[in-house]
Amino acid sequence: MPAPRSTPIWKKALPVAALVLALVACMAGFRIWKQQLEDAPVDALYRDYLAYVAARVPAADLHLQRYYQRYGRDTVAAKHFKPICRSVTAMADQQALDLGASEWHTLAGSCRTRPSNDEIHLLP
Repeated sequence: MPAPRSTPIWKKALPVAALVLALVACMAGFRIWKQQLEDAPVDALYRDYLAYVAARVPAADLHLQRYYQRYGRDTVAAKHFKPICRSVTAMADQQALDLGASEWHTLAGSCRTRPSNDEIHLLP
């Protein structure tokens, strides 16, 4: 009776390797997609809020101009909106701009939270 032939090790490992390769490809694709979303410009509503405040507060306008220069952009990136919004809103509050009476009262209220330590390095 002939001895049973054993399957080569590479044939046994092939499904596992294919699964690992597919998992790595999915993770890389997700990372690229996420980075594109973060680098995308903010929506028009948020852009208009920043423009509204910058038009009325010179320090906020200067702050936005420094941001645009530092990052080589002409819009705020989605990943930077929260810290920029907080700082611009704080500048508006220091200048006594009444955002509560404007159409932006809801957005201004959400921007009045304190920045986390991770977000401070984003400020120009």
